[in-house]
Amino acid sequence: MAVSGYRSEWIRFASAFAAFTLVAQVWPGLSQVWRFSRPAFEGGAWWLLVTSQWIHLSGLHAVVNVAAMALMLLALDHFADWHTQAISMLGGYAGVAVAIAVDPACMSYAGASGALHGFLAGSLVTVLATRAGAIRALAFVALIALAIKLWVQHDLANSFTGWLGFPTYYPAHEAGSLGGVIAILLWLAWHRMSPAQRRTR
Repeated sequence: MAVSGYRSEWIRFASAFAAFTLVAQVWPGLSQVWRFSRPAFEGGAWWLLVTSQWIHLSGLHAVVNVAAMALMLLALDHFADWHTQAISMLGGYAGVAVAIAVDPACMSYAGASGALHGFLAGSLVTVLATRAGAIRALAFVALIALAIKLWVQHDLANSFTGWLGFPTYYPAHEAGSLGGVIAILLWLAWHRMSPAQRRTR
């Protein structure tokens, strides 16, 4: 899968993510209304599984995630096209949604860091599957580093107050990463099928 000339695409992607995230953060009252709350979710507000990933706990929280997205898009420029990046991100959103839905210990959630882990993990798997040589080796090393990070954070759950000043729900990072990887593996498998094989599916 040749990738070239995607710089304008990552700028559009980063700009859209930044604009939506920052506007959602400063819109009066939206951060509270869209934040995941288990009592509200159990009362029928299923959409909080998604909207909670579009808002953040503070302006700094939002800016950090916007910056992380921009840096990852820049680093992956020319190595993963925007289709696979979008699918990785959607897989990350889905993984986090499942995690916070089924975990009774998660009483509240907000932020895009879990989905961003899915974006990164899925994009790296794409590079690993479609590139060769040094770029493929770098993607493999980055995936190993991500796996080590998730392993180190695993036992922290949401009991550790991070540098942003609030407890971080680390299972979302694991679930987002897994969701991004699963989504991109399914996409790659579908993409490699012949048209006849796709029709039989």
